Amino acid sequence: MNAPEGVELPLNLGLNDGTYAPQRCLEVFKRYTSRTDLRNYGTPDNAPLRQAIAKVDGVEPDNVFLHNGTGPILKQAIPYLLKRRVLDSPRRILRHAVSRAGFPIITPRFTYSKVPKKAAEGGMHVDMLPLDPGDDFRFDVDRLERRLERGPGLVYIVNPNNPTGNVLVTRDQMIPLFERFPEARFWIDEAYVQYVDPEQHGVFSSLVPRFQNLMVSRTFSFAYGLAAVRIGYLLAKPSFVHDLEKQITDYRLGTLQEQLGVAALEDPDHLPFVREVTAKAREQLYAGIAELDGIQAFPSQVNFILCRFTDGRRGAELKAKLAQRGILIKIFEPACGFSYDPYFRLTIGLPEENAFLLEQMAEVLG
Repeated sequence: MNAPEGVELPLNLGLNDGTYAPQRCLEVFKRYTSRTDLRNYGTPDNAPLRQAIAKVDGVEPDNVFLHNGTGPILKQAIPYLLKRRVLDSPRRILRHAVSRAGFPIITPRFTYSKVPKKAAEGGMHVDMLPLDPGDDFRFDVDRLERRLERGPGLVYIVNPNNPTGNVLVTRDQMIPLFERFPEARFWIDEAYVQYVDPEQHGVFSSLVPRFQNLMVSRTFSFAYGLAAVRIGYLLAKPSFVHDLEKQITDYRLGTLQEQLGVAALEDPDHLPFVREVTAKAREQLYAGIAELDGIQAFPSQVNFILCRFTDGRRGAELKAKLAQRGILIKIFEPACGFSYDPYFRLTIGLPEENAFLLEQMAEVLG
């Protein structure tokens, strides 16, 4: 199929891609004009980027752990954390031996599936707290509190949530839990938080120095449009960061990665611009979806929209039809005993990409 000008196939709307990179990142590439410009190593601990992150997020450089995207961080840090918490207590060791519930993961039912799925496959116990589509996937913090009263665990919350696109928890809701349950660990994944106006939602990152049981992860892949560069980071207490650092080598981020990350953080115009264009693009998709029968689109504050069929069709059917036209969308595998057959997610693209997507959806859905 021939796509219109400005649309490149395959159009991958299944990955959480950003749309625009900061203008200052483009200026970084202009520094490299010689064949010898890239022959030297950068800083072994990426101190310039850690310092830039610390300044933006209200922490100290010792709170910052860097890696090639948040995926490797999740894969490294969560198993290590769970193992350490289990071994810290003879009671937890016994519970883990009996039921694998020595220090369970506690997370919403419909969220970034790799974390609960990998934990369950690794023999860990996972407690799934419900999100109700009839209530636009609002999260019940009181239910979380009641769960923690039965025993501590790792509370993993993507905020705003993936794939529902909404803010699940606020600082005011969670601070009392941080204080009341010091033995629990709270991981707030803020991969998409830059899409939300900071005047409407307070981020969790600046709370990390205050609460030893809080961790916050971030990425440059989405709002900063740097998915190809692979930069992610975790904010945590210095001793935990030090433990993670000991497990891997220096120089994990190259000079270009480091300089692009610093440039992105120092571009004052980028995030306001991205929020504005993303909001317009969301409305474009909402308007087009509203013209299609049998589809419900849920409220989103980020760069994707979760939809579901209300007439018995399945997301996999739409995915297969669009794939034949060079468009790849996101559907959801069963996870921890739950199925999500009616659902699919559309990542927001450039205006011409959104228009092409809506045109093709209208055709394949009749």
